[in-house]
Amino acid sequence: MKTFNDTIESDRSNPTATSSESQNVYLTISSPGLLDTLTFRPLPRQKPGVGEVEIEVSVTGLNFKEVLLALGLVPVPTNFNFKFGIECVGKIKALGEGVDGLAIGDEVIAFGTSCFSRFITTSAQLVAPKPAHLSLEEAATIPVAFVTAYYALIKLGKLRQGERILIHSAAGGVGMAAVQIAQWIGAEIFATAGNDEKREFLRSLGIQQVMDSRSLTFADEVMKRTEGKGVDVVLNSLGGEFIPKSLAVLGRYGRFLEIGQRDILNNSQLGLQPFEKRLSFFAIQVEPELPNFSELWREVVQHFNNKVFTPLPHQVFPISEIVRAFEYMTAGKHIGKIAISWQDKIEVEEEKYNVLASTTPQFSAKKLPIKFLENGLLPSEGINVFRRILESKLPQVLVSTRDLTTLIERHNSDSILSFSETGEKTDLSQATHPRPELSNAYIAPLNEIEETIANIWQKFLGVKQVGIHDNFFELGGHSLLATQVIAQMRLAIEMDLPLSILFDAPTVAEISQYIEKIRLTTQKFQAPINTELDDRMEIEL
Repeated sequence: MKTFNDTIESDRSNPTATSSESQNVYLTISSPGLLDTLTFRPLPRQKPGVGEVEIEVSVTGLNFKEVLLALGLVPVPTNFNFKFGIECVGKIKALGEGVDGLAIGDEVIAFGTSCFSRFITTSAQLVAPKPAHLSLEEAATIPVAFVTAYYALIKLGKLRQGERILIHSAAGGVGMAAVQIAQWIGAEIFATAGNDEKREFLRSLGIQQVMDSRSLTFADEVMKRTEGKGVDVVLNSLGGEFIPKSLAVLGRYGRFLEIGQRDILNNSQLGLQPFEKRLSFFAIQVEPELPNFSELWREVVQHFNNKVFTPLPHQVFPISEIVRAFEYMTAGKHIGKIAISWQDKIEVEEEKYNVLASTTPQFSAKKLPIKFLENGLLPSEGINVFRRILESKLPQVLVSTRDLTTLIERHNSDSILSFSETGEKTDLSQATHPRPELSNAYIAPLNEIEETIANIWQKFLGVKQVGIHDNFFELGGHSLLATQVIAQMRLAIEMDLPLSILFDAPTVAEISQYIEKIRLTTQKFQAPINTELDDRMEIEL
């Protein structure tokens, strides 16, 4: 088998071959909801135009909105080819005409598009020199988190010394940036976070008023601790009932800073009664199109140069573990920022070559690894029944419930072989702890459908035993994890389950009954589902 090094040597000896250093990729997802369909695709390098620079990316910041997009929780146009990555740190490789104050080789921080690429071209107005005292990884925690928090609290919220501010999800990237800014201003901070570890971390920063971001009881606690006066500013990223509850804790002339997107994009309804208190509501999306964005960006960076602000705590993943990074953020356990490093040159170059070796993947049996064909498709594909058919020497048709094109693009022959030989891929959420104490007794699955669903829940929740009457959310599930679980159930059951099913039917037994009902309807009318039900499911999706 031809190795990567062999290919590089071949390219060097072939003057028409593309240098590995000039190759470029972008990150996209073929099946939103299934994080393992994140994949790199070829992307030509773009020569910088007037007022533009080309950057060789070293570190890319991962943002929560990108995770929502990957999970399919943010609506996008059909067949929209999204390119992940809106912030990065790297070195300038080329300058367009009319660029002043930057030079080739400068280490810079930047906003852009497709920042999960080896090279990006962006406006020089979105680029700032990296503060010399910061590492590449530290600098990657700055752009989105601090510009969003600074714009929200300083420019719109006009937070003043002595005022009270409630910061939701304060242990996340924007939340922690907001904490720094509020402490710098001299405001009194009320904060929420999703688990004990995060809440304890916030207390270690000197924040005394820390509450649970996964419980609506925070509102009563805020009003009690402020003697009914409430707070002056709310920085909100939570959705659903948390929005009216957060509005309720604002005092007269309070400012509500909304940085979440889900309820806005889903056109969620909101009562106007709280605004009788003369409240202000700001829907915030920091983006280059924002008036005076360049000035805002450089103002934030100057605070770092002056050492007023400090980098956020961060977890760094190599680019070869991009899926694991998305999964890690989905779990909601990180503190601060997640950054993706391109610094492992060998793995990065191999990853690029695997993607770029063929623009159009070839599926000829002669070009697939022999052992891959002998072993049949992956066990996780749910089609082991075809194993002995694939062993035949006759021409075959490969059938997969997964995106086989993406799978082959993302893995080279060795990784596919390793995957098929082990029978499973490494997963962050193995069954590692016993079933928690619940109000209902454990009842084992009674049929094949219930067993299939229970196995999927066990895998994602890390619970060794899941009973058919156990509530998904009482087992530790949450909305982001629910999206991945539903995607896996769709594949296993071969039915287009609505995204709301875990909220409407949160137990294995209820989902099993729903599936049986749909199948009975299918048999009765000899159609997938009736029109009325089809319309309902389409709306839910």
